[in-house]
Amino acid sequence: LKNVDSAISISKFMQKELMKEIGLKSRVMYNKIDKRRFRKNLNGNSVRRLLNIKETEKLLLFIGRLSPHKNVHTLLRIFDIVNARSPNTKLLIVGKPTFKNYYTKLKKIANNNVIFKDFVGDNALPYYYAACDLYVTASLWEGFNLPAAEAQACNKSVVAFDICSHPEIVKNGILVKKDDLEGFATAVLSLLTNRRKV
Repeated sequence: LKNVDSAISISKFMQKELMKEIGLKSRVMYNKIDKRRFRKNLNGNSVRRLLNIKETEKLLLFIGRLSPHKNVHTLLRIFDIVNARSPNTKLLIVGKPTFKNYYTKLKKIANNNVIFKDFVGDNALPYYYAACDLYVTASLWEGFNLPAAEAQACNKSVVAFDICSHPEIVKNGILVKKDDLEGFATAVLSLLTNRRKV
């Protein structure tokens, strides 16, 4: 790597990591979001019908690989807290079950208001963001976090832990201190209560 002519980092966080790890300078170039696909005012009603989400129900969305560093098990614990105070809320987890045992564990600890969907096609993906009320992620390591950026492009707020690149990426939403499950749940409930129709 030290012999490259130039290097690009996808966030300031990654730029610092690269410098810290091997002393390589790089310039920051954020991942671009296709604003023609991911945009405001998309209609997600067809997705809500597909998932049998009622008009009176709130929908939280997470998209990502189902691997331990994505911390989905903690997201499920947070959702239990949310559900205790807001029983008409559901959580949709879209992601490839990369680790079979981990996926089995997630299915076992998930409550009845959690929906797992392991694949969504590229063309349908923007409508899943449109269908949700809020995007949530408890991930513990992110070089960029593309789904969080796509969700915001669709005018959805994000709740995430204040780690890695999240301070750069999450501009519409709330960042919560790492491992503060109660604070995370409170942020979710606050945004759901104050959510504007888009």
